Amino acid sequence: MSVVLSARTSAQIASEINLIKSRTDKIILQNCVQIGHCLTEAKAVLPYGEWGKWLKEEVSYSQRTAEHLMRIYREFGSKLASPGEDLPDSNLDSNLSFSQAVVLLGIPAEEREEFMACHDVENMSKRELQAAVQEKKQREELVPIVRVTQKLRKIQPKTVLPTAENRKYDEQFALHRDNMLSAYNELLKTLVAQSRIDTARKEINRKKALEIATNMVKTLQEYPPAIRTNMDIETDNPG
Repeated sequence: MSVVLSARTSAQIASEINLIKSRTDKIILQNCVQIGHCLTEAKAVLPYGEWGKWLKEEVSYSQRTAEHLMRIYREFGSKLASPGEDLPDSNLDSNLSFSQAVVLLGIPAEEREEFMACHDVENMSKRELQAAVQEKKQREELVPIVRVTQKLRKIQPKTVLPTAENRKYDEQFALHRDNMLSAYNELLKTLVAQSRIDTARKEINRKKALEIATNMVKTLQEYPPAIRTNMDIETDNPG
């Protein structure tokens, strides 16, 4: 068998392979949405107790696989076109691949659109997207105090009018709080960008940021700290 020498470079061949892989991954997602739609339709018409048997005998699916496909349909079905239709460029989900969609399932549906608007999801690899989702989860774990503070602010009775001095400190607090949250968001974006070119260095910086944030949360548990003294007060005992 003779070997036909290609006029293309290995880099050009690899580029074509990766393009085909990307297109295939998008087709897989679209097909999974369609299967999930069909499974949802079938489950609705089957008699009670026949679902598992029907899956096994008719389509060779486990219930776990079927539930996964139906969830993909619920989460992404309304955003994708039917087979044969063009995917609209304006749709945030239109260019998602199957791998990206599976990772995005880790984000609540009500938060997913905002996340996708803040990240170039379409051009992120699966590993980069996983890192971004993980960063988001860590961020949410580190800011429970902010949420509690906001809730407490709503239920505090307004029985005492703030003084001019109190208003000044409230304004300063709001300024520093907003600056801190803005800087935190920029830090997360920086970590995501760095993960695309140097994962090891990104991880070093992430751990440094996590240490700083953890110490901040620990400090704010009680601040300013209560004044303590090691002086013992001696009393005279009656003779």
